[in-house]
Amino acid sequence: MVEKTIKEIRETEQKADDIIAEAKSQSEKLLENAKKEAENLESGMIEQAQEAAKKACRAAQDAGKKTLEEALKDVGKEIAEIKETAKSREKEAVDAIIESLV
Repeated sequence: MVEKTIKEIRETEQKADDIIAEAKSQSEKLLENAKKEAENLESGMIEQAQEAAKKACRAAQDAGKKTLEEALKDVGKEIAEIKETAKSREKEAVDAIIESLV
């Protein structure tokens, strides 16, 4: 009877040890899976941030290019106006010089 009780206690202890070992194994697996998932999320977030930065950079470059093109158009118009004004005054200047010589 005592031997039977001791045997049952040992079996119960063994089952408890097995349960503890299984729980430890499962917790290690869960931690490893959580770590991998966190790494994947981090990697994904980094990729998203890099893509957003590239997109913002392209948008800024496009806006800068557009502003430059508009400025060049305006400068071209101003140059044309200055040339036109210079042509119209050229005759006046020539006439004034000729008149001052006469």
